[in-house]
Amino acid sequence: MSSGSINEANLKLVFGDNSRGSTPVERASSSSTRFVRSQVQVALASESATGRCLSASEALATFGWDALLTASTEGSFAFVTDPREPATTLKSRREELGLNIRQVARAAGIEVSAVSNAETMGRRSPVRTLEKIAQALALDERVLGYLPRAKGDSILGVRLRELTTQRDESSFSPATVAGLSEAAWVIARQRSMSEGLGEAENPLVASAHQRDPHYGYPSWEKGFQLAHRTRALLGLGDEPISSVRNLIEITLGIPLVQLSLEGRFAGATLANDAARGVVINEQGANANVRVRRMTLCHELGHLLWDPDQRLNRLTVDDYDGIERDYRDAKHDPVEIRANAFAVAFLAPPAEVKRLVAQTLDASSAVQAVMDRFGISLSAARHHVRNMTRIDTSQARPTEAPQDDEWIAAENLTVDFFPITTTPISRRGRFANRVVHSYLRGLISSDTAAMMLKCEAERLGAHIEALRDLTTPSIDSFT
Repeated sequence: MSSGSINEANLKLVFGDNSRGSTPVERASSSSTRFVRSQVQVALASESATGRCLSASEALATFGWDALLTASTEGSFAFVTDPREPATTLKSRREELGLNIRQVARAAGIEVSAVSNAETMGRRSPVRTLEKIAQALALDERVLGYLPRAKGDSILGVRLRELTTQRDESSFSPATVAGLSEAAWVIARQRSMSEGLGEAENPLVASAHQRDPHYGYPSWEKGFQLAHRTRALLGLGDEPISSVRNLIEITLGIPLVQLSLEGRFAGATLANDAARGVVINEQGANANVRVRRMTLCHELGHLLWDPDQRLNRLTVDDYDGIERDYRDAKHDPVEIRANAFAVAFLAPPAEVKRLVAQTLDASSAVQAVMDRFGISLSAARHHVRNMTRIDTSQARPTEAPQDDEWIAAENLTVDFFPITTTPISRRGRFANRVVHSYLRGLISSDTAAMMLKCEAERLGAHIEALRDLTTPSIDSFT
């Protein structure tokens, strides 16, 4: 930023006579001026402009003071100076992820020809098309063509590609890779919006130096220790956790992205550059709220305690691994620790022993632990046996679990989200952050609508409900 060019005349020129403050940031926050960007430049907005409309704060944060001053004095600021961009970045990123043009087009919801055109040097594409492609590839569409690689995390890209190239049961489909790629964009953008809103990251999430690299034998004991430590840091005592989702999204401020993917995929812990988040599949065994709670806590164990080099940007879990006994020595120590963390975090061992001591037989013991702590049948069987040496292999709870309260607390289907065109990956807390960013002037209504994949008019009609939204539930929109 060229401080010499910041004076009252220029501040008025860029942000308008009604803006207030002595710095560009202060003036932008009070400015009604709008800018517009195309594939190659940013300019003052006009009624005939068809590019992406940006609020003053949004444009300043993306392009900087000098760019906006140039746009205001000369009519536009050309931010793309390399004729190979953004085509080179888009094509190299697609190849980095191991996706073909058709798969990217499907993920972005556009025509194959539009992706091909965007990857051709010298061709022009509508900025709204480029944004859709960038988001599908976990790139920052705001700086596409302006910053090298558009902030694409290359390590994450390699890890995502590896999911489709493995030659065993751990291989996943390109559709899953594309889904995780878009989830990476959601995670990074949600963290960016939270920072813009002045929300400090929870110390437990931010404290990378506290992450534990030890997985030594027996790994399950380490998982128990970390679960106890986490409960203590959060002040949870030994009481049941009524909503794991609220704890992750609200208490810890961790982005939680819901997807609809192939049935055996349970969840993932994902780091996009510095932003960590949790991804959960609404399909398969997670339809059972008790399994879903286990999946969420398994991923939470990875996110809070796995060091960066172990997480390696992405840890993907299937249902077989999550439901496995945490004392199974044949399992991967990293997963043993995460499984043990999950069950001990949900059902503290001391409380399980106390509760089981009050029951009459194995079946009633398993039933009591399931109902008290909201864990799955297989997890309860393993946990009760491991804590008490009671044979639970034949345990059959006599009553069907009463899940209504757990479902109400953990509802992740978000079917009652008021804007039906918004994909499930962008509902809930993400949508709430979008709306608050818009209401603070940090993004334009045009950008907010783009991020929620809806029309600006539709967004405006539901702005009040979305502003107050913290956790999606049936009651939110009745």
